[in-house]
Amino acid sequence: GRFIDNIDHYRVIFEKRERIKGDIGELETMELKVRHAPNFSVYMKWKTGDAGRQLLYNDEYDDKQMVVKLGGLKGRILPALKLDPLGSEAQAGARYPVTEVGISGMIRQMIVHRENDLNHGHGVDCSRLANEVFDERECYCFRYEYSNQKFNTLYRKSIVLMDTRYHVPLRVVNYTWSGNAEGMTPQQLDEMTMIEDYAFRQLDMGAKLVAEDFSRDNPAYRM
Repeated sequence: GRFIDNIDHYRVIFEKRERIKGDIGELETMELKVRHAPNFSVYMKWKTGDAGRQLLYNDEYDDKQMVVKLGGLKGRILPALKLDPLGSEAQAGARYPVTEVGISGMIRQMIVHRENDLNHGHGVDCSRLANEVFDERECYCFRYEYSNQKFNTLYRKSIVLMDTRYHVPLRVVNYTWSGNAEGMTPQQLDEMTMIEDYAFRQLDMGAKLVAEDFSRDNPAYRM
């Protein structure tokens, strides 16, 4: 994670598919701009689903609200919404708040689980699989499997693809526990229990991002 901490800002295509309240959602693809310094800021624009939808969160605004502008005709008619990023309305359609969006947020979540593994000292099998190419980048591939729920209440299995050059996660797929896995093949079980699939593509750490990229007054955003 040290490498990404030294990157002030980057642009990336973020893909996510999540299971919320038992239902698996569609794959969402969005353009993502992230700035870590002088303060944490995120701009997202959806390319699929509600295409054109925008979300802006910038920690420097005193109200600490995120601004959401719907896509399509609704976005042209309706004003932008201001929402508490940690409120129930803001989090209804996502498993994590906007404050955790991006590669650093992903690393923070992974560290929580790895520290949990170390605290237990057993109950998890970590395997390094053959390297894979993801988004034209060579990646280390790791698989974590838990022997039962007491070692990880949320995840049964995790697959992590880590860029070999920069040591940042480019794809993470997480699977939860099933109450009834009898008679299922491992593949069927994975399909039924996949709860999180996150991917970062076209990572551009040399992107020239400026303060206006994270401003509510940016005329291009029409917020």
